[in-house]
Amino acid sequence: MPYISLYRKYRSQTFDDVIGQDHVVRTIRNAIKTGRIAQGYLFCGSRGTGKTTVARLVAKALNCMESDRPTPDPCNRCEACVSITQGAAVDVIEMDAASNRSVDDVDALRDGVKYAPMHLRYKVYIIDEAHQLSPQAKDAFLKTLEEPPAHAVFVLATTEAHKIPITIRSRCQQFDFRRGTVDEIGRRLQYVASEEKVAVEPDALDLIARIANGSYRDSLSLLEQVMAYTEGTVTSKDVYTVSGMVNEEALLEIGEVLASTDTATAFSLADRLMREGRDVRELLKSVAGHFRDVLELKVGADARHSSDSRWRDQAEAFSQERLVGMIDVFAAAEKDLRWNEQHRLALEMALLKAMARPREVSDRARSQIAPDQKAPAPAPTKSENHEPTPPPADVRPRQSAKTETPVATAEPVAEVEPKTQPKTEPEATPEPPPVPVEPEPVAPDQGAEPDAGGGSVTLGEVQREWQKVLRHVAKVLKKPNVEAFARAGTPVALSGSVLTVGFASKWNFHRQKLASDAQWIEKGLLDILGARLKVTTLVVDEPASETPAPSPQAADQVAHPLLDDVLATFGGTVVKEDETDPWEEQS
Repeated sequence: MPYISLYRKYRSQTFDDVIGQDHVVRTIRNAIKTGRIAQGYLFCGSRGTGKTTVARLVAKALNCMESDRPTPDPCNRCEACVSITQGAAVDVIEMDAASNRSVDDVDALRDGVKYAPMHLRYKVYIIDEAHQLSPQAKDAFLKTLEEPPAHAVFVLATTEAHKIPITIRSRCQQFDFRRGTVDEIGRRLQYVASEEKVAVEPDALDLIARIANGSYRDSLSLLEQVMAYTEGTVTSKDVYTVSGMVNEEALLEIGEVLASTDTATAFSLADRLMREGRDVRELLKSVAGHFRDVLELKVGADARHSSDSRWRDQAEAFSQERLVGMIDVFAAAEKDLRWNEQHRLALEMALLKAMARPREVSDRARSQIAPDQKAPAPAPTKSENHEPTPPPADVRPRQSAKTETPVATAEPVAEVEPKTQPKTEPEATPEPPPVPVEPEPVAPDQGAEPDAGGGSVTLGEVQREWQKVLRHVAKVLKKPNVEAFARAGTPVALSGSVLTVGFASKWNFHRQKLASDAQWIEKGLLDILGARLKVTTLVVDEPASETPAPSPQAADQVAHPLLDDVLATFGGTVVKEDETDPWEEQS
């Protein structure tokens, strides 16, 4: 007798034998018992969860000859049940939509549906991977599915329910098959191992159930492979070897290395794993699963490793936040490796990223140390406030104050405390870092920062250089559209560091466009005038300014930066407008 694979040999032959799908089995059995047989069923779920098996059980329940009507408990002894089990029933048609997906295949199905069954009570069509039917075939199948003959029942199985059109789903009763849990798959494996008279360690069964990832078929296939590999008792080491997964010892070693700060050890560990011929993708997946188990143990949800000292020590070595971050690192590295051929580099970078300490720890440590350091800090700053304001003088006393505080700690502190209490400015010390950002608009009154605001330029200068700014925006900054919108406006007011550009009401569209791209005009003003100005827009009847609008000759002079100096030196006048563009020559 030819050998039969375990997943075929131990396929469920009754509804009672189906594991993990109680919600599906109960509904179908009750429907058959009451005679409420649907015209179409849609079985959805991941691979190996029993969709095709239950579909065949439905065919048996509808056609069992032991009863004169459909029964929820097929006998598996009559001619109908035996033929369905062997796949020889003429009236049970199994169609693989992956290879029979065209309109012609659906037309052949429609032609056969109208004929009555030859031997059985019902004609059952099992369409596997139904989502792979072509769009045209799905449309052609709709009418038959909506109004099939009384003797026809359709069972559609798919792993991707979202690809089934709603028009088909609405005509079927949909059942979602669940993945098997580790305990459910483990019990099934134990039953199969006992039937096959093979000794398997409990840890090996648990490992196979976890590797199967909810698929009963995958677990039986892996068990069959491990049974062929070993000659005696199946151990967890055999499972690791056959499946290609990283064994527990190596995973614990990786965890111990990541708990340390020795990056050289991480590089040597990655080199050793690569020399052992490990599959890097499988390695990264195993490491992510390992730290998931460590996190489960840390939060008290895992009882399997609670008695192992190495597991407990590793759970105590990492915080929950860091374990979550490490899982994310290795999961992301495994995902990125699908498009990356540099496996060694990906493994090394994942180890180094997982070894890095979170910044939250250092920030928390600084926050605990900061209160102790804030007390002596005001001493040098208070003394500096009483010194002259020149910048060079500020630096030297600050250094000397820092060197004096550790020498005489008691006396300076005693002198500073009475001064700090009457003054209500203890917050003055933290403000030096943000000085380059916020205090800039206030600085125009001082002569030390001429380009920090609009105080160094006047409205007249802006108006005289306006055309040059626009040319700079168009030619240098490569924003001719912004320059075109800005040409419709005129600078009309300058208040502090805020420049207002006025537009006539008919140019309101240009004003709105310029308002959204004002940063380019601000950049041009900074490059040409050296002043940081904030540009705003305003609608005016006739754009007015503090100085008269430049004449055509003046506008032409603006186009040539050195023309004013030449005219002033030689006393010349502009006779003819120059058609050339000096900015083109400069570029």
